[in-house]
Amino acid sequence: MKLGRAYELLVKHILINIGFSAVKSDGLYIFDGAPGQMIQGLGEAHNADVLLEPPVQTPFYSRTRLLIECKDYRRKVGLNTIRSSLGLREDINHFEIVDINRLQGRQRQRRHGIMYNYDRFSYQVAVAALNGFTVPAQEFAATHRIPLLEFDKMPFWRDFCALLGYRHLDFYCDASELVRHPEQVTENQIIDFANEIGQHMAVAVTNSGQLLFLYRISGKRNDFSDLYRLHWENPSSPWTLQSGGQTYSFQLPKSILKKWLENISSDLELKKEAINCKAEFLSSMIVYYSDNYLPAVKMISIDKYALADAKERLMV
Repeated sequence: MKLGRAYELLVKHILINIGFSAVKSDGLYIFDGAPGQMIQGLGEAHNADVLLEPPVQTPFYSRTRLLIECKDYRRKVGLNTIRSSLGLREDINHFEIVDINRLQGRQRQRRHGIMYNYDRFSYQVAVAALNGFTVPAQEFAATHRIPLLEFDKMPFWRDFCALLGYRHLDFYCDASELVRHPEQVTENQIIDFANEIGQHMAVAVTNSGQLLFLYRISGKRNDFSDLYRLHWENPSSPWTLQSGGQTYSFQLPKSILKKWLENISSDLELKKEAINCKAEFLSSMIVYYSDNYLPAVKMISIDKYALADAKERLMV
């Protein structure tokens, strides 16, 4: 199996286990083509690497769907790729059927019998990358609200690489260094692996609009209480979230990481800025997860008393 296809399956089935559902082709607006599943846009049809419906819909808003572009580039995903993703989002969200009959009907102001009935959705487009994103790509994505997905710091990433035959987390190493060739791995093996990982995961949207993938590293089931605490060991490692008797690991978004580390000159400043980042960017979140195979949503908030206590101890 090709590396890109394996990555698509990993992303898709992790999210399905969180509570998302796969969008089935209808043969017209969404159809199966040579590259895979395709979706109609205003100007052209586009390949949809991963196409999903969220576990819940937002009230007073049109029905939403999520299209994720999965990039297995040797280098970090750059600005041009994210620009293309923005164009993709615009094209599929502006899809409309306008033919000669409809145009003539507008002229006559008689449109009876030429309305095309089909389900309309608002599509969000996200980009997942094996090797991360350049700074300009991150800034452009933040400006245009394009979610960026990375898993390279997550606890399961080494196992995913090993499953595909890579020893050193280097997807572009010499073939002689492979334990096995990725094409020897079957789709079912990747799906089984993703299903196992997905049962440990939740996805959260923070008060600052950041997307977090939470991976449970302790406890028997995904569960969240009303409050949570955040901990970290060093800037290069994932943070942890404790809630409901469970502990979850997550990658700190690059934008928050940058805010945390810029202009830091001492260990004390590092700790103070970590507390500031928790209060400003991670003070509350909406968590989406699966509870006994049913979609669940919960609003949780940081333990402000614990946060204030940590800040007070640093002042002493």
